[in-house]
Amino acid sequence: MHPRTHAASCSTHQGLVRTRNEDAFRIGPQVWVVADGMGGCPHGDIASKQATRSVTRVLAGTDQGVEWGLLEAVLTAHADIERSAQRWPAHAGMGTTLVAAYRNDDGDVGIAHVGDSRAYLYRGGQLTRLTTDDNEAAELVALGEINEEEARSHAGQSLLTKALGLDQETAPFPSIQVLPEATGRLLLCTDGLTGELDDAAIQELVAVGSPGAACEALVAAAIAEGGHDNITVVVVDL
Repeated sequence: MHPRTHAASCSTHQGLVRTRNEDAFRIGPQVWVVADGMGGCPHGDIASKQATRSVTRVLAGTDQGVEWGLLEAVLTAHADIERSAQRWPAHAGMGTTLVAAYRNDDGDVGIAHVGDSRAYLYRGGQLTRLTTDDNEAAELVALGEINEEEARSHAGQSLLTKALGLDQETAPFPSIQVLPEATGRLLLCTDGLTGELDDAAIQELVAVGSPGAACEALVAAAIAEGGHDNITVVVVDL
């Protein structure tokens, strides 16, 4: 069976505060990946690029189901980052978030993520967040101690509970879900977008025109709100 192709686009920007862009992305016929290298660690840009390469490579050659393919891809990315850090001592401690989407030939879409990069699905005029941030603020929301609006400005937003790399003794298992025969518009993004725009603003802008136009509108809006972090968005019409 020939793989399906989908209209997809990406936009990335250093932002107005950071001295370099440590985000990375990959887009292909059936695999879309976004990663955010951790700025507080050495060589976050190398970790994010390594993660996107590894995930794309594994999924391009997988013969497993969507869920198991994504699990293998994310765990391989973590192992590859760890090996790089062992080989090059200057890279020790590097880490990255990751959000990846993979669509099989039957139209099922799997989403895997580690960290606070997010996936959304826009369909029927409504935006649905598909991922839950792996950070301390999200844990407090789950416990009912703060609400979503309070979480946006909570100090725990910057304290990740999961990431790839970081010299962890055990690999961080990704959160994975599968959307059978998914349709609509998929958005993958780093927290440079969601730190500036709430879900209501994202819903309005992700619907703009083509995937490329939506990417440009989202990044421009995040920059207009301050652009305090690197911003990367991938938009895919499924």
